[in-house]
Amino acid sequence: MLAALLTPFDRHGDVDVDALRAHVEFLIDGGSDGLFPAGTTGEGALLEPPEVARVLETVIPLTSGRAWVLAQVGRTSTRATVELAERAVAMGVDAVAAVVPYYYEADHDDLLRHYSDLVSSVPDTPVYAYNIPKRTVNDLEPGVLRALAREGLAGVKDSSGSFERHLAYLELAAERDAAGAPFAVLTGSEKDVLDSLQNGSRGAVTAIANLRPDLLARLARAHEDGREREAVKAQTELSELKDEVAQLGPTPLGIKRAVADAMRERDIGYSPALRAPFG
Repeated sequence: MLAALLTPFDRHGDVDVDALRAHVEFLIDGGSDGLFPAGTTGEGALLEPPEVARVLETVIPLTSGRAWVLAQVGRTSTRATVELAERAVAMGVDAVAAVVPYYYEADHDDLLRHYSDLVSSVPDTPVYAYNIPKRTVNDLEPGVLRALAREGLAGVKDSSGSFERHLAYLELAAERDAAGAPFAVLTGSEKDVLDSLQNGSRGAVTAIANLRPDLLARLARAHEDGREREAVKAQTELSELKDEVAQLGPTPLGIKRAVADAMRERDIGYSPALRAPFG
């Protein structure tokens, strides 16, 4: 269970390192298995590469030996993505993920070249694709993902919003596992976490984990131990919480407001402001 890590900003609009440190400690203490910095929830598309590096240099020392860091390094161009991936790997992340190239339409060959170049640029580090077509215009179809798995892609974070698509990804993962070449599928949908696990996924990367890492951990452990009734109860609680947070605003605003309130209860200053022009 990974938290799609939020990025707090100070009153000048810069990364608030103190708030970030406090939040990371809260997440690890709460049972998060890992963190997903600079993704959609972390306003990664609004961060400059040095700011992504600032987030990583803050997070990595806190997580060493305690939690996994899957850094989101995707940019619109392959060159920028590769450069940020190499920088993240040099800083010590456990793996990198790259959102599907966005803004301009990309065909199958474009996506194959993009991810193949990324995989070859960091040969000793697992590389994940991150599919969220609602945000990127482009969609990572199962056929393309199958080809990329053969090229060495380690897995995919699926935020497609389609459980049918998710099952297609899981079918690919089962094929790879049977061939002795594991391929990890992670869900990005809070409402599908248990269904995803029951169908063979390796876990989840969610925004709600920023607020309730303990709830995600409880769900996962109950499923792993075969306590399905408890897992169903935790999933119901998770889905209800997702709906409650959505009332506070769209992602990432709603979850950022909820986390700011939770941090305030612990006497930790945490601004819910988004990166301008959205905050």
